[in-house]
Amino acid sequence: MSAHFADVLAQPRGDIRARRHPWALLGLWAWQTGIALFVGWPAAALARVSGGEGSTDDAALWKAGGHALLDALWHETHALAVLTRTATLALLASAFAGLLPLAALMAALAYRAPEGRRNAGFVRSARVGLGAFGAFGVLFVVLGFAQVAVVGVGVAGAEWIESILHSALGEAGAQQLEALVVAVFVLAASAILVTHDLARAAALCSRVGGWRALGLGVSWFRMAPAHLWWSWAWRTGTGTALVVGGAQVVGRLRTDNGWVALFCAALIHQGIVVSRVALRASWLACALRVAADTASEFSTQEASI
Repeated sequence: MSAHFADVLAQPRGDIRARRHPWALLGLWAWQTGIALFVGWPAAALARVSGGEGSTDDAALWKAGGHALLDALWHETHALAVLTRTATLALLASAFAGLLPLAALMAALAYRAPEGRRNAGFVRSARVGLGAFGAFGVLFVVLGFAQVAVVGVGVAGAEWIESILHSALGEAGAQQLEALVVAVFVLAASAILVTHDLARAAALCSRVGGWRALGLGVSWFRMAPAHLWWSWAWRTGTGTALVVGGAQVVGRLRTDNGWVALFCAALIHQGIVVSRVALRASWLACALRVAADTASEFSTQEASI
């Protein structure tokens, strides 16, 4: 992997900022939008068909009482099952395939071209992303399973604790303790997410494989867990708040003029997507700065062995 990186890009620089790479952010936005259209278009088409003969939208499904919606769900059970399976497979495949554009984005943020230009360019970044795909795949599988295991153990443990303490603490007290246990395991799962991105940054900047990158990511997180977790958490929390707030605003749009409401909803949706992409890239730049600060030292140590 080292030769591949050396042929393509110069050493990572320490002044890594997401705002300096608008075209890389645009590429990630295009990928996410394309996946959303691929998954959402069949669902929208099914909703339009379920609206009734001659219907051009799904407005009829949301009338008061929900009778039209229940009727559509009853008669379109087979189509919904097929759509759900297809969407699930598409999302799983895109999650794995999305490692390539993610690696290319991180390479664009971290590296410059050997000629000294500020940006590495699309072709060079894509080549580095392809070279790091194996390491990213190992991290995706290992840490993905670890996160699922932590969340599963947390939920099961919280339910078990609530059941055995229900009679002693009462319903309210047992549920509060259950929520506390869930919160602890959610915090642990978020720490795995932070470590995952640090390991990805290690794979790119230190030019190592997946297992070595995982070890570096864990070491870096242990050096400053509170600072790194907060850097990730406030960006992730802001993105989540934008989604919740945007959903509330879209839900209150007047539907008297369907096209105006549709345009406003699309504008709000895309604004949220762009903001979330920027926040995600900002955190990745933070992780890459951590990796870049130690990349030169690591390369020197490897050369002396």
